Amino acid sequence: MIKRVLIAALLLVPLASSFRAEELNEKSYDRIRDYLLPKGDEETWKKIDWRATFWDGVIDAQKEDKPVMLFAMNGHPFGCT
Repeated sequence: MIKRVLIAALLLVPLASSFRAEELNEKSYDRIRDYLLPKGDEETWKKIDWRATFWDGVIDAQKEDKPVMLFAMNGHPFGCT
């Protein structure tokens, strides 16, 4: 087991060291920004007519005979608990 880990480390360290972060400057800013911003098909969730309360969603779903999706979580949305 240790032998496999050492072999993997020996193979991955040179590979990882060959990647370096691109410098952010005036020439690279537009390309990096366009790469990071979501594309049109990645924002289709904005087209859904979301309801602010669960009960409003239940009423509308019953009228249209559609299912209800409830998203619930426990804790801080950024994981800062």
